[in-house]
Amino acid sequence: MANITDFELFFNETTTAKPPKEIVKYVEIPSWFDEVFLKFNYVIAILQFFAVAINLIHLSVLTRKELRAISIYRIMIVICILDIISEILSFISFSPFWIRETLEGQECYVTVTYRDALIDQYGVPVLDMTQRGSSWLNLFMALLRVLAITYPMSSAIEKPVIVPVFVLISLIFNGICSICVTWNFEVTQQYMDFSCDGTQNLLPANASRYIRTVPVGKKELHSTLVFIYGIIKALPSLVEPILAVILIMELKRASQRRKTMLKSDGKGENTTKLILFMTISSFLLEVPNGFSHFAFGFFTTSPLIKTASYLIMVFAEIFPVTNSSTHLFVCFFMSTLYRETAISMMGISKQKITKVEEVRQTSVARSTMTKTA
Repeated sequence: MANITDFELFFNETTTAKPPKEIVKYVEIPSWFDEVFLKFNYVIAILQFFAVAINLIHLSVLTRKELRAISIYRIMIVICILDIISEILSFISFSPFWIRETLEGQECYVTVTYRDALIDQYGVPVLDMTQRGSSWLNLFMALLRVLAITYPMSSAIEKPVIVPVFVLISLIFNGICSICVTWNFEVTQQYMDFSCDGTQNLLPANASRYIRTVPVGKKELHSTLVFIYGIIKALPSLVEPILAVILIMELKRASQRRKTMLKSDGKGENTTKLILFMTISSFLLEVPNGFSHFAFGFFTTSPLIKTASYLIMVFAEIFPVTNSSTHLFVCFFMSTLYRETAISMMGISKQKITKVEEVRQTSVARSTMTKTA
């Protein structure tokens, strides 16, 4: 992961008393960035409040016994939990409300308080792990659906142990990747910072300001890790379109088999459409972020590409919160079983609807008979 606090630190070795270390930026941020970034964070923070509420409702539906017995929905439960954790951590890490301490005169600082530095050091990697875990589980869900349609008579696909094992593997793998990328970062105290005119000045003597930095000696290693990590981030989204094509082909074959057997299964088609939608949304979610990391780590000598990559990383954060907020509505309109379960939770059972319809039809019939008589 790369961010605006990726800096090299150096000092003049020829002096007897080491002067405060200056900050050398890896990227050149445009002049409009700070104002836009602040407003962007306000929008993200507000969306995250709604996203958490929506996903809590979504989770309450998914955990009903009618749904949690099915492997696809068990995966969705884990995805929903990871999305909620991601949204909370993202709010803590990037919210401009009360989480970040910015006093008057510190608007252009790149240093932060020690608490905020620790949030960057430990909160952001966990956030990244949960977001990547959600993407890999979307990939697994698509794969599981392909196998279910290809081998409809196989009972191994619905074994309860499959989902927990893959979830565990996914979290461990993504956790290791996040740790490897963030391992080179260090939290160090800084005695100089930028003024809004672009110059660096000494901080007040009573100011304790810190920076999360990659030391200059680890710069090349860090660039290599970010390059590899970009590939890993984009990999699920590159594989998912292939699975989507296979899924569509298998769905057509299954449809032909049902026609031959004079049998229809609308719920199965709805589940497939649901997974296809989530596959496409996951592709759009991860590709920009993954390739921005790839470019940031690969084009180490191009300030323009590194700056553009960094800007994409920052503003791509709107995709996870927007994507996760749509899952409840997508499931409701595309999955018959999910919709029936959600309606029953609201106290509107199918039997009640049928009875009301029967009463209405009976009343109409009686009214017609009365008029005839």
